[in-house]
Amino acid sequence: MTRVAHSPKTSITPTAAVPEVSEPICDDFAVRISSGAAANGALEGVPECQWVGHLRRISAAKLRVCGLTPLMDDAKLLVSELVTNALRYGRGAEVEFRLVITLQGLLLAVNDGSDRRPRLEVAGSSSETGRGLFLVAALADDWAVSPDGTTTWCTLSLAGASR
Repeated sequence: MTRVAHSPKTSITPTAAVPEVSEPICDDFAVRISSGAAANGALEGVPECQWVGHLRRISAAKLRVCGLTPLMDDAKLLVSELVTNALRYGRGAEVEFRLVITLQGLLLAVNDGSDRRPRLEVAGSSSETGRGLFLVAALADDWAVSPDGTTTWCTLSLAGASR
C-alpha cells in the first residue's frame, strides 16, 4: 500500500475503486445505517454520534481480536471521520460501513449513497468543521473516493503502524 501525501494547501480528492482484498481475511464486518432523513434533511432515530461511537468500539474490538492493536488508534479516528462525514453530508437513504481486516492491515469503506463527491479541503484555523478528509489523508496509507462518488475508502497497513 502506498502512502498518499497531501500538502496542507492541496484540495485534491483522489479517485479510485474500492480495492479488492485478495489476501487471507481475519474479519469482514459490514453494517447499514438507515439515515431516515426527514423532509428537512435532518436525521431521525439514533443520533449520528451514537452510531459513530458504536462503530468505533466494534472496530477496535475486532482489531484487538485479530492482533492488530497497533492500528487501533488511527483506525478509530478514521472510522469516526468517515462515518461522520457520510451521516452528515451523504444524501442516500442509508450509509453502509465496511471493515475488512487482513493479516497485513485493514480496509475501511463507507458508502453514503450520494452522487456528490466528498472533497478534501483545508479548513480555516478558526473553523470548527472541515478537517475530516484532511485527517483521513494524513493518517491512512491510501485513500480515495469511488468513481461514482458513493464510497470513500482508506487502508491502514500493519507495516505503517509504527509512524
